[in-house]
Amino acid sequence: MTAAQQTDGTLGKAHPAAPARAPSLVALILLLGVGPFATDAYIAALPELQRSLPTSAAVAQLTLTAFIVGLAVGQLLLGPLSDAWGRRRMLLVGCALFAVASVVCAVAPNGPVLVAARLAQGIVAGGGVALGRATVTDTHRGDRAAATFGLITSVTFLGPVVAPAVGGLILAHGTWRTVFAALAGLGVAMFVAVFLGIAETLPAHRRQPAGLRQTGARLADLAGDWSFMRHVALVGLAVGGFFVYIGGSSFVFQSAFAVSPSRYTIIFATNAAAMAGAGLLFRMLVFRVGALRLRTVGVTASTLAALGLLAAALVDPARVPLAVPWALLCVVVGGMGFTMPATTALAQEAGRRSAGTAAALQGGLSFLVGALVTPLTGLLGYDTLLPMAASMAFFFVAASVLLWAISRPHPST
Repeated sequence: MTAAQQTDGTLGKAHPAAPARAPSLVALILLLGVGPFATDAYIAALPELQRSLPTSAAVAQLTLTAFIVGLAVGQLLLGPLSDAWGRRRMLLVGCALFAVASVVCAVAPNGPVLVAARLAQGIVAGGGVALGRATVTDTHRGDRAAATFGLITSVTFLGPVVAPAVGGLILAHGTWRTVFAALAGLGVAMFVAVFLGIAETLPAHRRQPAGLRQTGARLADLAGDWSFMRHVALVGLAVGGFFVYIGGSSFVFQSAFAVSPSRYTIIFATNAAAMAGAGLLFRMLVFRVGALRLRTVGVTASTLAALGLLAAALVDPARVPLAVPWALLCVVVGGMGFTMPATTALAQEAGRRSAGTAAALQGGLSFLVGALVTPLTGLLGYDTLLPMAASMAFFFVAASVLLWAISRPHPST
C-alpha cells in the first residue's frame, strides 16, 4: 500500500496478503458473533430469572446492561493490549475466561454475583470482537479484508434472529441457568476454534511497547488521526440510526400499528435477513465495484429510506399502512450490510499500524453510541412513527453529509 492510499482511505484491489496464515472464518464468526448471541439468547428468560433468584426487575435488566457495557470496555481495554502482547494467546485466554464466566452465571446464587459475572463475560467477549477484527487486518489487505468483513457481518447479524429462537428452545427444556450453561459450551467451542484455526498473526517484531503510557499514546495517536477517525465517525452515525431502530421498533410497531409480538418477530427477522443478505452481496461485489462505492450505495440507500419513513410519518402518521415502514426499514437495515463491512475495512486499513487499538476504538465507540441512543425513542414517545423516523433520519442524513465531506479531495492530505 502506498502512503497516498493509506491517507485517503482507499483500499485498492491487488494488495498481497500478509505472510501470516489467515484466520479461520469459523473462528472469526464465533468471536464476532458471540456478543449479539449472548445478549439475545436469554432475554426471554429475564422474567424467570427475576422470580427464581429472586431479585428485582431492575437487577434482572442490569444483567443485560452489564454485558453490553462489558462489550464496550473489553474492546477498548484488550484491543490495545493485543498490539503489545499478540493476538492468539489473548484470544485463547479470553475464550477460556468466557466459558468460566458463563459457568459462574449459571450457578450464581444472587443478582449481584450474576451482574458481576455478566460484566466479566462481556469484557472478554468484547476483547474477542476487537482481536478478531485485528487478525483480519493483520492477514488481509484491501478489498479482500472488506470481503471478509462482509461475510462476518452477514453471519453475525443473523445472531439477533437465531439467538431468541435458540434461547426459547433451551428454555422449553430447561431454565435460565441452562442458557448460561449453553454459553459455557459456546466458550469451549470458541477456544477449540481459535486453537485450531487462528495462528499468531502479529509477529514479535511488529508488536508495540507494552505499558499504560504507551497504550494511551497509541489511543491518542489514532484518536487524533482524521484519516482514521472519519471512518469511525461515519460508523458511529450509522450505528446511531441503526440502534434507534433496534431500541424503538418493537414499541412503535406494537403501539402505533397494533402488531402482535409474534408478528413483530417476523418483521424484525426479515429486516435482519435483509442485512445479512446485503453482507453476502457486498462480499460478491466488492472485488468488482470496490468498498468505497459500495459504502456510498449503503449510506445513500439507508438515508433515502429513512427520509421516506419520515415523510410517511409527517404526511399522515395515523394512516400509514404497516407495509410502508416495514419495507422502508428493510432498506435502511439492508443498507447497513454495505456500510458496515466497507467502513470497518477502511478504518482498519487507516489504523493498520496499531490494528488492535483501531479495532478497539471503532468497536468500543460504536457500542457506546448504541448504548446512548437506544433509549432515545422512548424519551421522545412510542405512540406514533414520527419520533423514531425523525431520529433515524437525523443520524443517516448526518452520515451522508459526513460521507460527502470525506469523499471530497483534500490536497493537504
